[in-house]
Amino acid sequence: MRQYLTLIGILFLSLWASPTPGFGFPTISRERTNTADPNAAWQIHSRITPNIDGQNIFSIQYHNDGKSAIIGTTDFYIYRISLLDGSLIWKVQAKMYYQKEFDGPKIFDVSPDGKTFLSFGQTDPERQSSERYLVLRSSDNGSITKKFPAEFSTFYSHTADIDYRYPGDESKDNREAAGLSPNWIQTIDNAKYIDGGRKILVSYKHNMDGPHFYDRRLVVYETNSGKKLNEFQLTSDPESADWTQPAGFEIAHHQFSYLHVNKRNTIIYGNAHGRIHEVNESVMVQNSMIPLVEEKPAGPIVYIPLSTSSDLETKDRQTVRSVTVSPDGKILYCSAGIEGGYIQVYGYNLETKKELFQSSFFDAGELIAPSNDILIIGGLFSSGKFNIVDTKKGILLFASNDEDTYIHPYIFSVHPKLREVLTLSSGNELLILRPRGAVSPW
Repeated sequence: MRQYLTLIGILFLSLWASPTPGFGFPTISRERTNTADPNAAWQIHSRITPNIDGQNIFSIQYHNDGKSAIIGTTDFYIYRISLLDGSLIWKVQAKMYYQKEFDGPKIFDVSPDGKTFLSFGQTDPERQSSERYLVLRSSDNGSITKKFPAEFSTFYSHTADIDYRYPGDESKDNREAAGLSPNWIQTIDNAKYIDGGRKILVSYKHNMDGPHFYDRRLVVYETNSGKKLNEFQLTSDPESADWTQPAGFEIAHHQFSYLHVNKRNTIIYGNAHGRIHEVNESVMVQNSMIPLVEEKPAGPIVYIPLSTSSDLETKDRQTVRSVTVSPDGKILYCSAGIEGGYIQVYGYNLETKKELFQSSFFDAGELIAPSNDILIIGGLFSSGKFNIVDTKKGILLFASNDEDTYIHPYIFSVHPKLREVLTLSSGNELLILRPRGAVSPW
């Protein structure tokens, strides 16, 4: 009888510990060339030379028609080009002062109806330290149709002795007279249309180097009116916080990854301490109503990715680089880890609250899940690789190989309807990647 009970116990534990059936992740090497599954590999469908006056591409985004793309260049121009032959549809100057070596107008998102797209403007295009703010531009000609006001910081901490809130006009004038830069302004980091295009979710970071590692904020606007509907200040959860540090974070936020999940009507975000939180409108309201960052709610933790490396003594401080959720709202994916070869991709079932897989170590950056089976994986660094994975079959569908064709690891765009990805190659050549056979929807 004891033997039967032991066997049953072993069987139960093995079933409980095994990954969820139908999900997996292939081995991806950081050093060696990776090969896609020959029976399912995606291919380069077409090559396009865009008519952009020889300028270098900074960002690209599919238009919702799927037949054209909007491009931002390092000369601070915005182009819309045809993906049939690369011909120019329109171009417009987006004059700004560069803030880093590789810079240009970021094309954040295109509206679901295709009429507008999100980018940014700069309050003083002649001054490098001036903040950048959200703008809506027309997809018909690139003109600005709406400007959103620049945001001031709300960061206030007793324990870290920091107050970046607007100090008033007198203090502002005194700082200017002393030749000091304003320490209360924020600059836009990213923006996405949500709720069918009726709202815009925007992330901001502090405009000064140093504070931008922790002073991060989410703001929700109504698209038509520009009215601010809600906001949320990034803060650490109490269990992992060190309140002698700003916002409780011992680790800098080089990225602040977040996603609005339509099926759940929530925002999921990851932080530098390796915690993935979920917040709804109520948590955001509570957070925004409390002045002190130490007392603001961070929202419940939904997942903590743990490193499998034997080299790391602390397993639960895997800085989250990117988060995404499958369209059905069930599967959370994240890339997390510390630099130097310890970054992994994780899969987690939000319904069963079980981990699905942990990948091998490679420099995974931005993740996009356009369907319930496909995961697009950008590289974290310029030397990284671009990969496409089928997580239900656990196979590699595409892996960039510089010896064959270079693909930029983090400048790409996913087709809004079809199984197709637009990527950037060398010489500003655009590549369209597709599966073999007839084109199919996501």
